[in-house]
Amino acid sequence: MEIRVLRTFVTVAQLKGFSAAARALNTVQPAVSRQISDLEEEVGVRLFWRSTRDVRITAAGETLLREALEILAHEERARKLVQRAGSGQIGRLRIGFISSACQAFLPGLVRAFTRDFPDVEVTLTEMNADAQAEALAAGQLDIALSRALPPRGAADVESLEIYVDRLMAFVPDDHLLAAKQTLQIGDLAPVPFVLFQRSGASGLFDQIVSACRNAGFSIDIAHQSNSMQAVLSGVASGLGVSIAPGCIRQLNMAGCKSLPLLEDAGPVPFVLHHRADQIEPPTRAFIDLAIESRADIREKMKLSE
Repeated sequence: MEIRVLRTFVTVAQLKGFSAAARALNTVQPAVSRQISDLEEEVGVRLFWRSTRDVRITAAGETLLREALEILAHEERARKLVQRAGSGQIGRLRIGFISSACQAFLPGLVRAFTRDFPDVEVTLTEMNADAQAEALAAGQLDIALSRALPPRGAADVESLEIYVDRLMAFVPDDHLLAAKQTLQIGDLAPVPFVLFQRSGASGLFDQIVSACRNAGFSIDIAHQSNSMQAVLSGVASGLGVSIAPGCIRQLNMAGCKSLPLLEDAGPVPFVLHHRADQIEPPTRAFIDLAIESRADIREKMKLSE
């Protein structure tokens, strides 16, 4: 049974006539009669009693009418749902994020998105950079809010720079170095380091190690943590000093002091990544919102390019 034929059948049943149905459907009566005859042949029963005076629906026709009305309602609902999905009004959006780098702006960004797209299911998953790269490649994320992806995760990925961070020194607030206003990287050479696990953000880890090597020393890693907050806790506990992105100053800094580095240790871009070949409408809408919000985000982070 074709949808257009069922629509013709319902119109004939509701208007109780072939001529009236033809006018309502903007067609001719023979075409309506032919569709009904073909439908009766398809189902094998008479659907209407016809006479020169009127058209009456049969008991079998009443049964089909109930079903046809449901089918047409489902068809209309499906059409509207598909149109809404195509415009990004419904669907899902899976976001991976590094909390230490975006907690100042991500909640507001997601609130703005859900206000405009209330029927899109948004999932937020805190993940380190390397895990985000793997999830994006596997199709398990739509958006990755991260730093630069490792080479193995950068294929078929498009990236949008959100802001550019810089590396800073973090020392216990009672350390001799805490009395300074700025530091050279070499000032940290004699002191053990607290760093994050390389397996979580290999690119950033290597950038920090390289900056120290360029300053003339190799890092003595006394303690490694699985999050930036844990790094700060290690520094505050006196386990060592650290070099990390300046954005982590927005975490709990009790017992720590942050100090700008005099050397340029290289930029630390924070980036929105997405699959180049799989951009669903909700993903595109979130990307557009991020582009519109970049100036405000950079102001919140008190950072600039």
